[in-house]
Amino acid sequence: MKFVLVLFSTFIFIAMLMNNSRKRGMLNEDANKAVTGLATAMRYFLYGLLAVGAAVCAVLIYQGS
Repeated sequence: MKFVLVLFSTFIFIAMLMNNSRKRGMLNEDANKAVTGLATAMRYFLYGLLAVGAAVCAVLIYQGS
């Protein structure tokens, strides 16, 4: 569980850094497209992680009752 939290926090931090550099215009067009694609992939991964966590919580609640 600690690994997942560290991974989640790291992804959020990296996404914030990439978004800031993209907004400031520090990247060329190709790098901007790559950062946008990577940010989208990371967002989907995080949503999937949250969905899996919610499913695990639901299973644990169901098993407990």
